[in-house]
Amino acid sequence: MNTNRGSYLLGAALGTAFVLALGPSAMAGEDIYGGGLKGGYDVSPPPSDRGLYFKGYVGQANPNVDSIFTPGFDNNTFTVYHKDIKSTPLFGVGVGYKHSHWLRFDGTIEYRGDAVFVGHDSYPGGFAFNGGTNEYTADIRSWLGLANAYIDLGNWCGFTPYFGAGIGFATLSVEGEKDVNVPNGGVAFGANNTNTNFAWALHAGVSYDVTPQFAVDLNYRYAQLGDAKTGTVTNYLGVADPTATLNIRDISSNDLMLGVRYKLQREPVVAYPVK
Repeated sequence: MNTNRGSYLLGAALGTAFVLALGPSAMAGEDIYGGGLKGGYDVSPPPSDRGLYFKGYVGQANPNVDSIFTPGFDNNTFTVYHKDIKSTPLFGVGVGYKHSHWLRFDGTIEYRGDAVFVGHDSYPGGFAFNGGTNEYTADIRSWLGLANAYIDLGNWCGFTPYFGAGIGFATLSVEGEKDVNVPNGGVAFGANNTNTNFAWALHAGVSYDVTPQFAVDLNYRYAQLGDAKTGTVTNYLGVADPTATLNIRDISSNDLMLGVRYKLQREPVVAYPVK
């Protein structure tokens, strides 16, 4: 019985000594470790994942054309054999805001280079005219501006897969269009023209955190850019031909991009020294 009583007294004494050793902060009910308990290892709070970031990227645009059309298609039976916009480099910059670990937004503007358009069609002869062919060539310059939202799917050993979508505008300029009709020995030229269209895009990619503030980003994007067309078309004699204006319809693009992101961050990302 005396032994038990002695054990109780020893336990009470040790507990009292431990509480007193913690000092006034513990007596006041405060924690001991960083984010909680005081007086032990004082570490910084985890850095906020929110913040502004800047980005830059380069890549390759791989455009596709759904169809081509001229007013002359309404007056005869045309067969389109080829319609293509060649691949071209693209260059872009942007600024964004990371809202949380899984959600971020940015706005981008990019120049999509000088792409070559090539198209071929033919039409049969009629009662008052001969059949012929058209061989179209032109340069297409474009700008693409997008407001984007992304969902980050967690960080895996520094890698963060994500997907997203964007809406904005595409400015498409058709320059130096030429239409050669070999069977009829004809040549026509389209005036330069610029169209600005509603554009949208879908993204999928993965980024790698080189540091907590700097990331490398590999991105695939499908973009829908809208239509482009030439201005007034005149033949080699200088006579305007209203049936020859070329419309390049529903231009889309499969783009592959490599970029970098730099995040502005106030909080330090390492623990403070042990006190």
